[in-house]
Amino acid sequence: MTTLMFPIGHCLGTYYASATDSHVQQVRLGGEIVGLTDEEFAVWSLAHGLADDRSRWDRNRIVELLAGSEIPDSIDQLLARHLLAEVDLDSLADFAARHRLLPLHLGLGNTPEITAVFRSGTTEFPLAGMTRTLYDLWLSGHLSPNLLVACKAHDAELSAVLASLHALLAPSAACLDLATEEQP
Repeated sequence: MTTLMFPIGHCLGTYYASATDSHVQQVRLGGEIVGLTDEEFAVWSLAHGLADDRSRWDRNRIVELLAGSEIPDSIDQLLARHLLAEVDLDSLADFAARHRLLPLHLGLGNTPEITAVFRSGTTEFPLAGMTRTLYDLWLSGHLSPNLLVACKAHDAELSAVLASLHALLAPSAACLDLATEEQP
C-alpha cells in the first residue's frame, strides 16, 4: 500500500487569550477553529512538505525528519482530530470527496518567456509554479464542493493532482479543507 500524508486546515497563527496566558496555534478546519500545541503545530506544519524536497511525503518521511528533534510524534493524534489525512493512493476518490483545495496566494499567471508554467505568490515574488490544468484547478477548485468534483470539472487526473499537491502546500500556495455540501 502506497500512502501520502496531507495536512488539513488553514493556519491562522498564534493566539494568546491575554498577555499572561499560554498560547495555541490556531488552524481553521471547516467552520471550526482548532488549537494546537507548538509541538502538534510543528508536526502539522511538517506535513505540508519542504520547499525543494521532492520526496514522497508520507508518515515515514515525517517521522524521519522528526528523529533527533525534541518534537514528539503526534501524527496519530492529528489524524484522529482530522488535521492530517493519510491517503492510500489506491483509493483516492474517498479522500477527494471529503476535502477541497483552497487557494491562498495571488494568481500570477504565466510569462511570455515560460508560457507552460503558471505561478502564484506575491506581486513581487512568485512562490509556486504549476501546469495550466493544476493552475485552473487551484484558481477555481474551491468553488466546487470537493476535490473530486473539481478535478472532474477541470479534466484533471486526481492521482496527478495529489502527487503534485505538496508543491502547493509547502509554500502555502494552497490548503486542504473539509468538503462542503453539494448543492442539488
